Amino acid sequence: MLKPLFSLLAAGVLALHPLPLTALSEDDFTAPAAGTEQQADAHMTWWREAHFGMFIHYGLYSGLGGEFRGHRCGAEWTQNNLQMASSLYAEEALPLFAPAPNCAEQWAMLAKTAGCRYVVLTSKHHEGFALFDTDTTDFCSQAKLGRDLVKEFTEACRANGLRVGLYHSVIDWHHPSYDYTIPCDLPYPKFQKQELEQNGIPRDQAAYIRYLHRQAEELTTKYGPIDILWWDYSGGEMQGERGWKAPELMAACRKHQPNIIMNNRLFAYSGTDASQEQDEAAAERKDEGDFITPEQRVPEGGLDGQDWESCMTVGRNWGYNRYDTEFKSPATVIATLEECVAKGGNLLLNINPRGDGSVPEAVADVFRRIGDWMQVNGEAIYCATPVEGVTLPEGYRMVGVWDDLYIYLPQEKPEGDVLALRIPATELDAVEPEILGQPDCEVEMKRLELPGEDEPEAWLEFSIPTAAWDDAVEGLPVLKLGAAS
Repeated sequence: MLKPLFSLLAAGVLALHPLPLTALSEDDFTAPAAGTEQQADAHMTWWREAHFGMFIHYGLYSGLGGEFRGHRCGAEWTQNNLQMASSLYAEEALPLFAPAPNCAEQWAMLAKTAGCRYVVLTSKHHEGFALFDTDTTDFCSQAKLGRDLVKEFTEACRANGLRVGLYHSVIDWHHPSYDYTIPCDLPYPKFQKQELEQNGIPRDQAAYIRYLHRQAEELTTKYGPIDILWWDYSGGEMQGERGWKAPELMAACRKHQPNIIMNNRLFAYSGTDASQEQDEAAAERKDEGDFITPEQRVPEGGLDGQDWESCMTVGRNWGYNRYDTEFKSPATVIATLEECVAKGGNLLLNINPRGDGSVPEAVADVFRRIGDWMQVNGEAIYCATPVEGVTLPEGYRMVGVWDDLYIYLPQEKPEGDVLALRIPATELDAVEPEILGQPDCEVEMKRLELPGEDEPEAWLEFSIPTAAWDDAVEGLPVLKLGAAS
């Protein structure tokens, strides 16, 4: 008789995290005891279950579109790439920044279509231009355009059932007090330095910190519930207490938004140095942020004991660049999402609107096609957690949701008419196989006993028709191993 799947769960062979994202209300659960580790960690539950979010890089650089007076200049780093003073940068970029009235609604609808559960917008990037109504500066969308784009964004997200996140840069190439002289590896435009020095404007990091904290206070008090603050980024001595008075800043944000989630970039790690991800002490430094942010890559072995999120672009640039024509295929992005989920992380995938807020069609198409795949296979993504103790061939990944298991089948179609997938029967038993979204695709399961060195080896063999790859959305089928009834 085959061993029931739930007995393996009870034995701890499979590490599952059963809690559906939206199936139950908060009233259906008993709150963790006050002061427990579970209570302190409860605000992370929805984020761990969501797994897929949209990043939006939008600012003055969006209107420039990768070109400044005939020179190719990148995207959101245009001012620093050309080493410009902020006055010249703004003079050229502001007239080209003209968001359409409904652009935030279009972003939210695209995120919902793709199956994203949260969205993170750049409230201020390194250029210093704020996309919200602030009393700290007139270098903002409200003063220049009469538009509070963060307000429009938060309302659009909530109307579409999406969690709200705001990216906020602690680097600032516009604010006159920002102290670029503190030893660090953070970039600062050469001609902005010269302009400040020629005008006799002194460095005053204390004043800039007050400015930064006041903007964070505005973002966490004026727009309703903010689910994520995504800081960017620190280096050298410009980090933590000295750089930004980070502990005080984070405490103030949590005071206004008790359930807010924040990343770790108020401290040294920028997301590009993989060596800092495996720091044994990092998992204990929850006071430095709730999650780690590897950039443009998935950690090779995941990040054991740490929450993490890979942030990635569809093309080569974060901000809009009209010369960017190298885009990841939908299948490549979906495979990356599967890899993140199977390793215990999230994927934050970027869109880069033009100056009018429209999303490049090649980028929007990738998100829509991911959404088509998620319509069929989303149950293998949301709420999924890695599974340990099951031996799979190279290229196969397994996750669990409640009592069900899911195997992300490899992108490359196997040769022949049938693929034989064998899993040791000591690791898996009593399941009902099916290919998601393909009710007519019959997956045969049988138990085999084959000769071994000392004693016979028992296997479960799943015979999967290779036609499953032909009929799968984007050629990426998912094998569900449901708990046997």
